[in-house]
Amino acid sequence: MAAKFTIDVEVYSDTACPWCYIGKKSLDRAMETFRTRRQQQQHGNGDGQDEQVEEVEFNVVWKPFLLFSKARVSGYQKGAPIISMYGLARAPAVFARLQTAGAAHGITFLWEGRTGNTLDSHKLIMLAREQGKAKQDATIAALYRGVFETGKDPSDREFLVATALAVGLAPDEAAVLAWLDGDEAQRMVCESASRPGEAEAAVAAARAARAKGGLDDITAVPSYVVQGRFRVGGMQEPEVFVGLFERVLRERGGGSEARGK
Repeated sequence: MAAKFTIDVEVYSDTACPWCYIGKKSLDRAMETFRTRRQQQQHGNGDGQDEQVEEVEFNVVWKPFLLFSKARVSGYQKGAPIISMYGLARAPAVFARLQTAGAAHGITFLWEGRTGNTLDSHKLIMLAREQGKAKQDATIAALYRGVFETGKDPSDREFLVATALAVGLAPDEAAVLAWLDGDEAQRMVCESASRPGEAEAAVAAARAARAKGGLDDITAVPSYVVQGRFRVGGMQEPEVFVGLFERVLRERGGGSEARGK
């Protein structure tokens, strides 16, 4: 029976973050590129190299990071946070950079509409996670596409309900709203989040868990933790991730505590 090796990837992101959308596309492309290269190498080798790991699978877990944990629902114009962060003079260049980077991944950014507190969108992702990797990925893709390409608001429950029903997360609107209003969804976000707002105990627990694994606190998104040891942040090209995946394979079983940059 062919051996199987799993590469774990934790993704810290927010549905209001355009860089996170680009990061998802880049990570998706990296995983596909890595799989294709592995298949080509295995089919092309006649010396039996890497026979012990004929198949590599990815376990991607999306972790919530609330950029606007104090914001109201629909509290900002879509581009306002970027203008506030970079200033009126620099913001146009940032928008242009995002457009260029997005286009390379098939994204056409639309800055119309509003944004706000993304807690409910992360609750939806928690529901999707419970239903498997395919549902999780479909939900995240639909959220990002809606927010950044069709002008939807990640804090708007009408959009979130429509997304949940389109992906098949719940049978009807009432079930989606019951989940969003329930204690279980709140608990799951707080336990998974890097910055869950007022949930100080959850913050302390998350920090303790990361410290045990040799990682510093996650302070910005997108951030990625590969195999619990290697961390990379920001808007990265697919080859950066591919290089990390290759390193994980080289060092599997070695117990290295090195940290990726």
